[in-house]
Amino acid sequence: MSLPSPQLDDRTFRQLLDEAHVRMAGKCPEWGALSPQEPEKVLLEAFAHLTEMMLHRLNRLPDKAYVEFLRLLGVRLQPPSAASVSLRFGLEAPAGHPVDIPRGTRVATARAEGGTEPVVFSTAEAVRILPGASEVRVLAYHCEHVEAELVGYGTGQPGLTVRLGRPPLVAPTGDGLDVVVGVEAEPGELEGRVPARRHEGRLYRMWWEVEDFAYLAPNEPAYRVDRATGTLTFAPAARILGDEGALGEARALAAVPPAGRAIRVWYRRGGGARGNVSAHRLEVLEEPLPGVKVTNPRPAMGGRDAETLENALVRGPQERHSLRRAITAGDFELLALRASGAVARAKALTLAQGWVHAAPGTVQVLLVPHLPPELQGCHGEGVTAGRLRRHQAEEVRAQVQRELEARRPLGTEVEVAWARYKTVSVVARVVAQPTQDAEALKLRLLERLYRTLSPLASGGHPGGWGFGQPLRTAQVRDMLLAEPGVRAVARVRVRVDEVPREVRTLAADASQPRTFYAGADELLFRTGNAGEGWEAVGRFSGEQVDVVAAHPARAGWVAVASRPRGSLFLHSRVSLSRDCCETWEPGTATLEGVKDLAWTVREGTPVLLLATVAGLFEWVMRPGTLPRPVLVDPSHPRLGFCAVAATGEAGGGACVAVAAMDRAGVLLSDREGRPGTFWHLGLRGQEVRVLEVQREGASAFLWAGLGTGPEDGAGQGCMSWELSGGEPPPGGWRGFGQGWTGGGCLALAFAGGTVYAGTQEAGVLALAGGQAAAAWRRTEAGRSPPVQALAVQTGAMPLLSGGPQGVFRRATEGAEDMPCAPREFSEEVTVPPSWLLCSGFHEVEVGGDDEER
Repeated sequence: MSLPSPQLDDRTFRQLLDEAHVRMAGKCPEWGALSPQEPEKVLLEAFAHLTEMMLHRLNRLPDKAYVEFLRLLGVRLQPPSAASVSLRFGLEAPAGHPVDIPRGTRVATARAEGGTEPVVFSTAEAVRILPGASEVRVLAYHCEHVEAELVGYGTGQPGLTVRLGRPPLVAPTGDGLDVVVGVEAEPGELEGRVPARRHEGRLYRMWWEVEDFAYLAPNEPAYRVDRATGTLTFAPAARILGDEGALGEARALAAVPPAGRAIRVWYRRGGGARGNVSAHRLEVLEEPLPGVKVTNPRPAMGGRDAETLENALVRGPQERHSLRRAITAGDFELLALRASGAVARAKALTLAQGWVHAAPGTVQVLLVPHLPPELQGCHGEGVTAGRLRRHQAEEVRAQVQRELEARRPLGTEVEVAWARYKTVSVVARVVAQPTQDAEALKLRLLERLYRTLSPLASGGHPGGWGFGQPLRTAQVRDMLLAEPGVRAVARVRVRVDEVPREVRTLAADASQPRTFYAGADELLFRTGNAGEGWEAVGRFSGEQVDVVAAHPARAGWVAVASRPRGSLFLHSRVSLSRDCCETWEPGTATLEGVKDLAWTVREGTPVLLLATVAGLFEWVMRPGTLPRPVLVDPSHPRLGFCAVAATGEAGGGACVAVAAMDRAGVLLSDREGRPGTFWHLGLRGQEVRVLEVQREGASAFLWAGLGTGPEDGAGQGCMSWELSGGEPPPGGWRGFGQGWTGGGCLALAFAGGTVYAGTQEAGVLALAGGQAAAAWRRTEAGRSPPVQALAVQTGAMPLLSGGPQGVFRRATEGAEDMPCAPREFSEEVTVPPSWLLCSGFHEVEVGGDDEER
């Protein structure tokens, strides 16, 4: 337990009055017994009351000492944060000349009917609308610019302190212009590139803000500022230990303003939560600009009121651990919260602990934006994933990044990103006690759910829902039972908003354990627990995800091909990620009808191979490159391909195989797929839809899945070719059609020596051993055809299969295929370690015992 603070004097009013009576009885015995109405009695009671008040103040001395100790450690009240917003200035009519928007242009909200003062923003920089342009955007802050305020004169002595006239100053915004201090200087003193400003004909040298005066040169022009109180402090003097260990003469720790020199300050003041205005509210120019109109397309965010003393006392013990340096996870989180008022929550993670592709020593800091109380809703229902994403400003993220970059230890990299959210909705039925108002109870239960299942702090969860914390239906049941008036919980289910349905493509990540990708409609999903839970990590609006491919040797590399809905062949777009789809590369490539993707490595550089209706393309992953065509068949330069497969070293070189459209057969290159190195393997006249490479020890086999035509009946199964360098294997292609009943082959995968085939008509078929006499067999389970995609990790179960009904999982060989991407859960909803749960639309039905029976 913490040490109790002792009372310096614990006497009560009654004890003080009794002591006064005893003393007066000895000093003035003639007073005798006093009745309550006598003036002497009233006088004693008055003095006892005054003494009690003095003791109360005396007992507050420990609190004062606590505050002073925290002040010595550098803990100060945090100033208000200024909300920021991107303003859009537009022209009412085209102009043939540039239109300048000066720095400090003030834009306000319309004056309210009740007489409330409008909220005023000021632009942070000067911008210009060029001839021919119709608009320009500029960042603005909810603050007032104070220009060149004269705050005092230098004394030439250390320890000078001056006060600004209009505190508080706003918290740092990151551009270095929140407070600018200038000390008057003579022209001869400004040698070289010394930063200075001219005001009213005089020069002022710019001084720098520091956190303390340690390790500064004697002539360093530095100062400290307390933004909450508006106090500027220049360097004090101190006796410093010399190399011999003895104290030297007292000297100033940095430069001090010379005697008689004017000190002027340019600063921003104001800020506060009032600046968090909604979109399209800032439309009034305080100083009209002819022909110019203005608005804010997005809401302003980041405004916070100044910190209270009570909060600073709670925060103080945390501050003393960090000492303004980011060492522990708590340090990173604390500094991120301090860097911007637009951040409500921060979480620091070591990337290498969760991701194979991450470089050691990289710290990821995830941010949750601040939502003003009026946007959270009266029951917390306003805290939605969409609203949180709309309040994620790049300016805020960059500001936190800069702050942490300045605090990180040597050898550590910092990556700042916004948190991601998985939306869940609770569907429950509760039994109320007979005396309860059902509607009022329902509202209380909904509020409990919204406040608890929230990324933001609430009374029940001061820190918000935990990062990576799963949601179990047992927890939901406990939440509901904890509300007074609930007799029982009859039913609980948890729904998720987005799951992979109508899956067209699957891919296993060979580097990241238990990780798979699934493409469904316009979304790309990822699972990090072998299908127990799925999260949307890529959204390709208005498009259909056709193919996803993860690099087999480069951790984190993923490629996705998508096309506009309704387009069978044209305008496929290829997107890339280097971190398992956590982020996407800004550049994409557009090609005609991408049908398949495959990765390989050439001279240490990843290469993406693209089979398209216009031919084979390769994309060498070097800066500034784009896909370029690869000539496969000189006699048919525009020959299209529907499948491509690649392997690493096999018989002396990387092999690349392609399946041509129009039943033109399979071609192979054993020289890394370079132009002019392909030769025909055969299978002309066969409809080859799928190509995959199977590894068995040092051997590699190319498998071709055959489609069906009108004359093919139940299908022909698959063909296999052993990759043995440039020499064809004895016997060439080996056919595997015995027991095949699936019609066309749509997908292939390999696990433990077993070949699995996704089929048009028979679900998943399995072929054990790959021997000539082996026959395909079907595992009868709740899996309906067609199966359009299969995926297995590094030859080991589980096997995932995808089709119109979603994703299914086969845990072990011979087991049933079970659905693994339901929308409704009866036990647990999982969340990745770097994600948070967010409430969707909860449904709670409140009934009585009669209804339950």
